Amino acid sequence: MFKRAVTLVVTAAMALVLSGCNTNSTEATASVYTRATESTIALTEDGKKAVGKYMDLLKSNKAAIQGVEKTFDTATCGLYDINSDGIPEFYFFAAADPSAYSATFYVYSYDKVKDGVVKQIEIPNIMYLSGGGCEYAVFTSPVALLVSRSSGTSDTVTETIVYDMYFIKNGSYKLTQSHDAGTEMMVSKYYVNGTAADQVTYDERVTVHIDQCSMVLAHNIQVKSEEDASPLLSKPMAKVMNYESMLSYLIKIS
Repeated sequence: MFKRAVTLVVTAAMALVLSGCNTNSTEATASVYTRATESTIALTEDGKKAVGKYMDLLKSNKAAIQGVEKTFDTATCGLYDINSDGIPEFYFFAAADPSAYSATFYVYSYDKVKDGVVKQIEIPNIMYLSGGGCEYAVFTSPVALLVSRSSGTSDTVTETIVYDMYFIKNGSYKLTQSHDAGTEMMVSKYYVNGTAADQVTYDERVTVHIDQCSMVLAHNIQVKSEEDASPLLSKPMAKVMNYESMLSYLIKIS
């Protein structure tokens, strides 16, 4: 679970109680589709071209996407203009192998010059079933896209990766927590951009991103108690859909 030391990033960003990486916030297909189509986005000509390409991309990954939906009982696909250039990005979770025991997170954008899609981000094992599982949150600010994830149970690693609006990695924050058998205490270590840091510096850096969050694109945050409620849960949430709902949605807006 996300430990106290991440109170301001992912513990505070995601109060974690592992439950097979399933999300309690996943809605029924019809409900998700209804909410999404009620706020159908207005697309430019380039946006419509992008949607057509995303539809092809979605169909080509059908088996991998639906594998994640079946294994993790979660919605998988989203469409959102991450960098505010007027053309939405397409993001989704797909199985890393036919067993669908783990999932990879992808973000694709549309290249107007090439009239094709470009893979911008690929993060493997953002969800997986073995070794303590995981919890994650993907969210944006006006200047960044962030992916936070935590893995392990008694010993945990929480990492937040920061990308700029060109989808270039330009920062990372890591918290490791391990059990000290001698003292029976948890030992926490903090890192900012790969360099050891203290908790104050770590918390301050991550809190800025949490405060500036403008949209949560996807998450499987589990809330154990009111005290552990994540600040991200009060932020706007993008509509995440399963394969069939996303396909219907793309057809509707294209």
